[in-house]
Amino acid sequence: MRRLCLFLVYFLSFDIAAAEKLSFRSEVLPSNFTANIGGELAFPKGNGPFPAVILLHPCGGLDPIGLATLQAHSRELLSNGFGTLILDSYGPRNLARGKACKTFPTGSLRRSDAFNARAALQSHAKIRKDNIYLLGLSDGGNAAIISARGGGAAGDFRAVAAYYPACHILQGGTGYSSPVIVFVGEKDDWTPAAECMKTNPPGGVELKVVSYPNAHHGFDQQHAPRRYLGHTLAHDREATADSRRKYLEFFKRYLTPASNSALPK
Repeated sequence: MRRLCLFLVYFLSFDIAAAEKLSFRSEVLPSNFTANIGGELAFPKGNGPFPAVILLHPCGGLDPIGLATLQAHSRELLSNGFGTLILDSYGPRNLARGKACKTFPTGSLRRSDAFNARAALQSHAKIRKDNIYLLGLSDGGNAAIISARGGGAAGDFRAVAAYYPACHILQGGTGYSSPVIVFVGEKDDWTPAAECMKTNPPGGVELKVVSYPNAHHGFDQQHAPRRYLGHTLAHDREATADSRRKYLEFFKRYLTPASNSALPK
């Protein structure tokens, strides 16, 4: 009931043109986690087609805090002319409520979800198929970074934003196909910012790391400081506002010219 109330407050309190449920089959590895998944797809006012951002939740899934945080990012993106999809990877697979936070290897699964969601959006009449972005938080940030390495024949995301990911995954491996912007807190005791700061940019695309000296893990999540799985999570209003401004600037720089000219000024 609480999640339903959050959903209703979100859509009744923000002036958007349309919202709908998107569902699709996501083929993943391990194959026993292949499932029908989806999420809430929302559009700004106007006729479109719109650029779109897929939003990936933390390891806790779409619990009340995770959902509210992604809804806040969605509102910011909608007001700037982007459609949004809040993707639920864990609910349909019975992996929510922190079940995936400790032991489940989620990287390959969530990367597949991201590209399968991208393919589903490309067939939607109100989405610009060549302007689809990805934004993830924590575990979702890890998936966003892995997805930035490219989808092969499936094509690439226009750009990627990752909040407080485990930055060791940025190091080594293959090059990147999508530009990446990473946001980290220097007081993060879960995914240390130092791992991000020592990362060497891969050749060929932009990799930008933005650090906030006083921010903890989960700094964009609007809640009082708390302990979760032995780590400190705390909201930082200034870091949240600055990071949103920076990823919007980053995304807009990589829009195709036709989409850029159609955004609100």
